[in-house]
Amino acid sequence: MIESFISGDLILFFSRLVLGVVMIYYGYPKVKDLQKNARETSEMGFKPGMFWGIIIAGVELGGGVAIIIGFYADIWAALYAFIALTGTFWKLKIKSDFTDYSYDLILLALCTTLLGLGTGAFALTPISGLQFLHIYAASGALTASILLAYLPEILGKRYQDWRR
Repeated sequence: MIESFISGDLILFFSRLVLGVVMIYYGYPKVKDLQKNARETSEMGFKPGMFWGIIIAGVELGGGVAIIIGFYADIWAALYAFIALTGTFWKLKIKSDFTDYSYDLILLALCTTLLGLGTGAFALTPISGLQFLHIYAASGALTASILLAYLPEILGKRYQDWRR
């Protein structure tokens, strides 16, 4: 057995802090200017822009705070994993360079770590006995991300008519 100088709970706590700070950093400007966020979200093809923009901003800012304090951090990590996956698939769809979506993949890895190993030390709500639900949340996030990113291609002309 390998001796560890830092407890796993402290490493998970550090991961939670890093993920939460990044989420707040990206979420605060979106909440501060919801109209701009809605316009940018709509330009990316996620319509209605205000609806998706508010959800993204809320998950990033509110979820970032919740993850830092450990308040249902696993649920917020699953929601943010959905955003990171959607961003990754959308950037793949528009043929972005790896450097454009590698950051999303790193954040997805942090979310997956928290989902798989727990929230670590100093969490307000430790992971409950519903650990088995994480695989369903992760599978649902993956499926929904692919569908959302590729919705125009899946629905074709009907989608184009609907979003006008």
